[in-house]
Amino acid sequence: MALKKHGITSQTIENLVLGAGVIYKNLKYASNDWTGTVLGATSGGIKFNYEAQWLDIEVDGATVLVKGISKQKIGESATLEGQMTELTEDILVTALHLEKTTSEDSNYNKYISKSNITEDDYLENIAYVGTLSNGKNVIIILPNALCTEAFELETKNAEQTTFSVKFECTADLANNTLDKLDIKIYYPNA
Repeated sequence: MALKKHGITSQTIENLVLGAGVIYKNLKYASNDWTGTVLGATSGGIKFNYEAQWLDIEVDGATVLVKGISKQKIGESATLEGQMTELTEDILVTALHLEKTTSEDSNYNKYISKSNITEDDYLENIAYVGTLSNGKNVIIILPNALCTEAFELETKNAEQTTFSVKFECTADLANNTLDKLDIKIYYPNA
């Protein structure tokens, strides 16, 4: 058999990820439909990162990595981040963990910083919804998401303004074990 010089197959055209995708808050599947809230418009794409943490086990007599022994998974982390170009009240509250207070001006809602994170600061989930070239969606859901990116807004004349949001997936204390995250990835059936 001759080895190929590329990885393209007849199915490649069906499996390309097109476009930036969308960030959703609290995405759920119920009654044969997906429901959730779009976080807002982004610019520059969305980044999903999953990373396992490993412990290297050293065993006398083995000078190379040994299958099933040398590497042990000891944890994992997952984040979803994007450059928001739309600034809404909901994004401010979600990103900065603000609480509403009484405004002196009835034309404005007033928010202030909180001294500590509360249960309300964790979203049920944050999700990436991307589109494949075949028109079907790929959905990645990070439960118990907390926005951890610093909020920096730099505005300039004749330039589009963006700011970062970064959400980290966390485990729920209700789980019996706290050794993995409950990330869910939905990939369409063939």
